[in-house]
Amino acid sequence: MKILAFDIWGDWALFKKFYTTASPLTFHFPPITTLKGIVGAILGLSNNPKDNNFYLEILGDYLFGIQIIKPIKTYRMGYNWIETKKAKYMQIMPPEKSRYQTIIETLKDPYYRVYVGSKEESSFWDKLVELIKNHKSIFTPFLGISEHIAEFKYVGLYNVNEIENSLKKFVSISSVVSIDGIDDISDFLKIESGKVYQRDKIPVEMDNNRKVTKYSTVLYEMNGRDLIIKLKKYWQLENGIRIYLFENKMDIPSSR
Repeated sequence: MKILAFDIWGDWALFKKFYTTASPLTFHFPPITTLKGIVGAILGLSNNPKDNNFYLEILGDYLFGIQIIKPIKTYRMGYNWIETKKAKYMQIMPPEKSRYQTIIETLKDPYYRVYVGSKEESSFWDKLVELIKNHKSIFTPFLGISEHIAEFKYVGLYNVNEIENSLKKFVSISSVVSIDGIDDISDFLKIESGKVYQRDKIPVEMDNNRKVTKYSTVLYEMNGRDLIIKLKKYWQLENGIRIYLFENKMDIPSSR
C-alpha cells in the first residue's frame, strides 16, 4: 500500500468540539471526519449521499493519519455572527438579534501533516496524488470553517508496512494515536520529561447522513513530539517514520 503525505496549515483554525455550544471549544487537530471532508474538497467530491461521487462512499476504504508539526497554540477571540435565517439573502437586517458575538476558542498558526492511504488503487486515488503534487484543488479546503482557508503542499508518496506489535514493545510514533485497542492501560506509555501529553475523544466515522457513528479516544503530544508507546499495530513508512492510521471499519450502504 502507498501512503500520500501532505502538509496543511493556515493562520487560524476551528475544529468545533461536539459537546460545546454557546462558547465553542476546538479540537487541537482536525478529526478524522474533518480530514475526509478536506480530501473530499480537494477531489471535488459531493456531500450529497444521492450523488455518484458522495465523498464518504468514495473514501470509504481510505486510511487517515494526522501528525502535529508545530506546537499547539489556542486563542480565545470574539466572532461576529449574523442570523441568516432572519436576514434572508442578507438584504434587510432585522434590528432584533440579527447580529451577535460569541467568544470562541481558536487555533493560531496550526500546522499538520496528513497521511492518506488507499487499499485499492483507483482513478480517485491517482487524481488525489496528482492534485496534491501540483498544488491544486477542485473546491477550496478550509480548517474547520470557511473563514479559515487551508494552505497545503505535497510531502511525499511512500510505501508502507503494517506491523503487528505482538511482543508489545515500546515504539516511537510520530502521529496522533488511538488508545481504544490497547491491552494494558496501566503500562502503555513511556512518560518523558518535557513532553506535554493530551487525551481527547474525536469523531472517526459517519453514516450517509453525516451523523457520527464512531468516536475514538486518542493521545498526542502538544508540541508534535513523538510518543513512546505500546500499540497493537502501527504503520512504518519506507523512510522509517512510524505512524498510526485510522481505518474505516463500517461499510457505508449505497443510497442509490
